[in-house]
Amino acid sequence: MNWENIDDSAKRMMIRVVAILTGEKEEGEDKSVRDFIEARMFEEEMERRGKYDGRKAFRQIQKRRRRSIVWKVCAVACGFLLLCGISLLFWVKQPSAVGDLNEAYGIHEERQVVLQLSGGKQVVLGGTDSLQLQEKDKSIEVNNGLIAYHHGDVKSDGPENLYNTLLVPKGGEFRVKLSDGTIVHLNADSELKYPLTFSRKERRVYLKGEAWFEVAKDQECPFYVTTDDIQVRVYGTEFNVNTHGMNEVQTVLVEGSIGIRSLHSTGEVRVLPGQLAEYSRKDQEIRLKEVDVRQYTAWREGFFYFNDETLEDIVDELARWYDMEVFFRSGNAKELHFSGFLKRYEDVRKILRTVTESTGVKFDVSGKTIVVN
Repeated sequence: MNWENIDDSAKRMMIRVVAILTGEKEEGEDKSVRDFIEARMFEEEMERRGKYDGRKAFRQIQKRRRRSIVWKVCAVACGFLLLCGISLLFWVKQPSAVGDLNEAYGIHEERQVVLQLSGGKQVVLGGTDSLQLQEKDKSIEVNNGLIAYHHGDVKSDGPENLYNTLLVPKGGEFRVKLSDGTIVHLNADSELKYPLTFSRKERRVYLKGEAWFEVAKDQECPFYVTTDDIQVRVYGTEFNVNTHGMNEVQTVLVEGSIGIRSLHSTGEVRVLPGQLAEYSRKDQEIRLKEVDVRQYTAWREGFFYFNDETLEDIVDELARWYDMEVFFRSGNAKELHFSGFLKRYEDVRKILRTVTESTGVKFDVSGKTIVVN
């Protein structure tokens, strides 16, 4: 391994690690390597082999002298840091207890999800609420973050004219089990409008924001998801729809089959599992491409998964989840591309600090505002 072949971010991190271990710098002054140091792999090796000169060790690395203590430092530090520097794969520790979340900065208190009934009445729901509601002659059960409509497979012969609307704020998420058994998982800052009872001809819901669908199969009664821009025809499947993008609407298919068309056209585009259908609001065209679907569905498992995305898109998604505002001091930073895998239930400062250590981009957090320097 040549010193010249190690990228600059890896070099800087290695220098900080050795500076801390040799006493030239206090550990508290550089939290980015605290967890790395706490593993004690370096201290134990130093105690076993004896005291060494940090500056001399680095000269030995540069001269490629194969002294075992140097290779211990080089192998572990470079292996760890090159993963960060080359792949920019961000990792942060999850809090060990739920109580830690409430104390962490940027981990929101429980948000008020609202279920609006057909008559306009609004019911505020909590993530741990358990209650029974009655809507006309239909029974609705709310339990532990899930709304379930219990009226079997009964369908109406008339139009779908009685609707409920589930409104999920920034920093929240909620699930609903529709009357046909379809499960919908709504992400933060999203809204779903759906009928109490589907008609016999079709099953249609209306989405703003982002949601994951597990559609119950019914060959005789197609399922439709309608947004402001597109219509998704479903044939019994699992997929994710996201309308948050400023310039596009993204639909990714995990299993089954769907067809997508613009509301401005009649032609339908069929989508296969593993494909992303991206509708452009600029030219109103739908384009297909093969993708890693985990990038678009990881939020359901409690993760952010960024794959060569712009810093603007990354910070916008963090802001939507943590319910914060974002300001860029420089427009140039918006177009930087990064990749990363981050846990959603984490102190926002830890996440931003991880991004800073891996990229050099700095953030200021004040109240509910993130400033990108």
